Amino acid sequence: MKHKFFSLIFILLLLYSQTLTAFATEPIDSSAQTPDTTPSTDPPSISAVSAVLMDATTGTILYEKDCHSQQYPASITKLMTILLALEHGNLEDTITFSHDAVYSIEPGSSHIAIQEGETLTLEQVLYGIILRSANECANAVAEYVDGSMEAFAKHMTERAKELGCEHTNFVNAHGLFDENHYTTAYDMALISRELLQNDTYRSIMSDTYYVIPPTNKQTEERPLHGQHQMLNESSLYYYEYAEGGKTGYTVEAQNTLVTYAKQGDTELIAVVLKCSGAQHYVDTKALFEYGFEHFQTVKAFSPADLAQRITVTETYQNKTTTKDTISVAPAQDIYVTIPTDAQISDITTDIQCPQSTSAPVAVGEVLGTVTLSLHSDTLATVDLTAQQQVSTTTDAEREAQAAQTRNQIFKTVGIIIGILILLFLTVFCVCRYIGYRHRQQRRLQRKNRRKRRLQQHTAHHIPPHRKQ
Repeated sequence: MKHKFFSLIFILLLLYSQTLTAFATEPIDSSAQTPDTTPSTDPPSISAVSAVLMDATTGTILYEKDCHSQQYPASITKLMTILLALEHGNLEDTITFSHDAVYSIEPGSSHIAIQEGETLTLEQVLYGIILRSANECANAVAEYVDGSMEAFAKHMTERAKELGCEHTNFVNAHGLFDENHYTTAYDMALISRELLQNDTYRSIMSDTYYVIPPTNKQTEERPLHGQHQMLNESSLYYYEYAEGGKTGYTVEAQNTLVTYAKQGDTELIAVVLKCSGAQHYVDTKALFEYGFEHFQTVKAFSPADLAQRITVTETYQNKTTTKDTISVAPAQDIYVTIPTDAQISDITTDIQCPQSTSAPVAVGEVLGTVTLSLHSDTLATVDLTAQQQVSTTTDAEREAQAAQTRNQIFKTVGIIIGILILLFLTVFCVCRYIGYRHRQQRRLQRKNRRKRRLQQHTAHHIPPHRKQ
């Protein structure tokens, strides 16, 4: 009986322990889990069809997803429009809106209700583009810069190619759909990076509110609120490190987005193309968090740190001579992108620079390179450029140099002859003096001998009566 009792107790305990084990292995609600604080080295998974994350300072690509595939950009096109406006315009210039600028845009597309014949400053027009993506403002900029929207579109494409964009073609200033109007995430990052070099754009890109005062056609103010939700503090998609950017949308392009963000000394550019819903904000934040967590922008070297000395020679009539010695160095401070767990001291340099070069040499001429590496991975290759100019010698300069050389030779020969004459005269005078002294001594000796002989002769012939 006792055995049966203990067996029953054992079976109950076994069942209880199995029940606890079953509950322990049940999936737990993710919202109740303790967050995993271990940094992930894997790039984010994003829904955008095409995307890129670029270091704005160095141009290093930190993440890419089909970044060279052609997509429709929609209104992020206007970043190129803004760039050309700032490169070729003045903020205080006035722009009068033409009929085509106002009425050539699609009905229902973005605008700020500018009227034909209305006059705004370029600054006001740019705020209309930046904050409200106003298509008539983009058209007005096109006519302001190049006289026509068609000429401006060609200008946009040409400027893009200058920046290294190989898969971009613009046919309008606003980005409304056209099958021949396309770009890539990488190309848009290049355009966006160039825009950051403009101090005027930097000063206005973070603004989220602007008021256009009454104009010649509008008696009331136009308040403009920004559309980029990562800059809007009251938005669900607000991102504290975001600095600026541009939104875009058409049915064909879906949502497109360019965003700048900066944390410490690291500034990043995120471009996402062809996103559905609000995923463009979600994807962009994921890209930034990945970039800031795993990478940092550092100043590796100053120009003086890598400066080299090069001898500049010149060959004339088969004779090579040294003309000058110049310094070669990077044109500016060198910044690189490295992992957050790396140190500047880990960076190695490989300097390729000749010991000499031939004249002429122009300031800024590339005479060598320095390659920066981190653990055998190349970070950057930087040109070493001439810091001084060295020209070739002209015929007139050669003649002047020859004349100077002849004059120097004549002067030297004259000095030598003068020294020889002086030496000769000195030797002559010394010899004359020695001869004179020798003659004087001989005269004195002869005189003394005569005196002694006279004394001897006088003593020998003294009369006897005079002898004592």
